[in-house]
Amino acid sequence: MTVSTKQTGKACSVPGGLAASGIVSMAVTMGTSIVIAHFLNCEKITWEQAGYWIMGMLFAASFLGGKTAIMAMKHQRILVSFMAGLLYWGILLCITALFFGGDFSAVWVTAGIILAGCGSAALITGSKGKKNRKKVRSTYR
Repeated sequence: MTVSTKQTGKACSVPGGLAASGIVSMAVTMGTSIVIAHFLNCEKITWEQAGYWIMGMLFAASFLGGKTAIMAMKHQRILVSFMAGLLYWGILLCITALFFGGDFSAVWVTAGIILAGCGSAALITGSKGKKNRKKVRSTYR
């Protein structure tokens, strides 16, 4: 049996990787929210355009959060990316329940955008190729 993986010892644990992805996702969300609010205040965008900016913000935040989780944990990139997206969606649901009185309007649209962002991160973030991998032979047959 041959295993073709390069073992570096730099992989993070699941809670650590998810915590990092949650921090990155929320930092991107808060940063782009400030930019959108500034653009609305300066009247560079209209209220109708703000919805598209928010959808882009959700996609970018979930993409970068999923990419952070994948790069931190190093294995099972699709599962890890979707776990990061689920965490981000849960954080957004908690914020909605806390600040907006539980008005869960368009929550499934948000879930779809986050799913698209995490799925894109899982598909785009790949391995570095086979040139750096070392073959390990098993002693049993």
